[in-house]
Amino acid sequence: MNDDLKAIERRTVRSFYDDGLFEIALGAILLLLGGYFFGEIALPKTSLVRSFLSSAFVLVILFAGLLINKILRFLKNRITYPRAGYVSFRKERNPKRRWIAGIYGALIGASFPFLMSFVPSFRDMLPAVNGLLFGVVFLLLANKSGMSRYYVLSFVSVAIGIALAAAGIGDIRGISLYYALFGAAMTLSGLAALIVFLRKNKRAAETVDEP
Repeated sequence: MNDDLKAIERRTVRSFYDDGLFEIALGAILLLLGGYFFGEIALPKTSLVRSFLSSAFVLVILFAGLLINKILRFLKNRITYPRAGYVSFRKERNPKRRWIAGIYGALIGASFPFLMSFVPSFRDMLPAVNGLLFGVVFLLLANKSGMSRYYVLSFVSVAIGIALAAAGIGDIRGISLYYALFGAAMTLSGLAALIVFLRKNKRAAETVDEP
């Protein structure tokens, strides 16, 4: 019985990511972040715009998270739900899991400034660190949804991060390139998945009009 429920839940999770819109939205955000970090290194140090970008990093991250939700909701309402419908499980509240996730995220966020200040070589490893973090995220998504392309994206993320670090492209420049390259890879993956989804799933009106 538990195996059947897990299989149903996996299919439900898979249906959420099957259209590729998640990759398109997140890929677009990573491309914007790549441009943001590139602006930080391309602008002169005395530039007011560069100072604003440096001080507004937290706001940029928060805005990016909100923007992903807005984009996904808009696209799914327009593209996915009219074709495949909407199915969801009742979410079980687990305060313990939320606390663990919050503490884990806080530790990661707090460790970055410390390592960058006291371990100079850590800056050179930033692309690899980001590649590993996103690689783990997509590996977990692949296990939860059973989607093979997420295993590929996990490998691509790690490969890009390690390649940039090995090439000596670290610090902010390396992060900028990592986000640009992996964002482009995610966007292409999402567009390919969306094309397949649209061919397999048509609106009711389109199906009726066919001879």
